[in-house]
Amino acid sequence: MANPKRGEIILSLAGKKYKAKITLDVIMRIETAVGMSIVKIMQQLAEGALQSTQMLSILTPALRSGGLDVKDKEVGEIMWDAGLSESIKAVGDICGVILASGDDEGNGAEAENRLV
Repeated sequence: MANPKRGEIILSLAGKKYKAKITLDVIMRIETAVGMSIVKIMQQLAEGALQSTQMLSILTPALRSGGLDVKDKEVGEIMWDAGLSESIKAVGDICGVILASGDDEGNGAEAENRLV
């Protein structure tokens, strides 16, 4: 079961479920590839101004971090099969996990071990 507090999420695309994991590295890759901050990405998404190439740049590192060995072309095919609305929802779900991340709730002893 995915734990959003740990950056884990299950994405439903084209009738299949994919595990994605959001880490700081994934966030940096997304922001670099898209050329804007996560907050700006969310704004573009809400305004309907996010391009399909930008959605691909968001989905690919999240899916790879979840353990799926895919290339951009394969993620593009997943997006095509899923359709625009499912792809937009998946990107929104990823951004939602990113905005909610950083909270140690759900990390139990791991969070306590980081305290000095």
